[in-house]
Amino acid sequence: MSIKGENKGFSLLDLLIVLMILGIMGILVAPQLNSMMTGDRLNEAAREMVSGLQYAQNLAVTHQRPFAFKVDVGGNWFRVLDYQFRDDTNPHHDGTPPVDSYGVVLNPVDKSWYSVDFDTAQTYKGVSIDSAPTEISFYPDGHSSLDDSVFVMSFGEDTRTITVDGTTGKIRVD
Repeated sequence: MSIKGENKGFSLLDLLIVLMILGIMGILVAPQLNSMMTGDRLNEAAREMVSGLQYAQNLAVTHQRPFAFKVDVGGNWFRVLDYQFRDDTNPHHDGTPPVDSYGVVLNPVDKSWYSVDFDTAQTYKGVSIDSAPTEISFYPDGHSSLDDSVFVMSFGEDTRTITVDGTTGKIRVD
């Protein structure tokens, strides 16, 4: 015996209404998700650049000799260099720290040479270095070779500015 009026499912109209509501929500939320992802990519790239600057500074203090942070705006990359080997084509893998040709130091995190190319690194695709000094050197007391250094990075409409105080070596991101 069946009881009339007892439905065990959804009607086609119910499903269409739910799909329409989900579609409208997707249209409203998608731009916000995209802008959050844009900001995340740029923030991560800025953190990567700050890490490189801090590492060059730390190496200078630790090893009591100059280390450099070299930037190529046109090539969209940066490197951390041992200043004494920056013009040497020979690698010095047995040195402290180990360096490759032209003084590129070993990145202690991923055990590769400390060179970051924003054009080829998938994580930073679309991020660009808009302006930066060609090279900044850090000295054993932590100060840098330039009075104040400003690095500007962008992704779409968003920008991040990294400033290095030449006297104190303090690094700030805006």
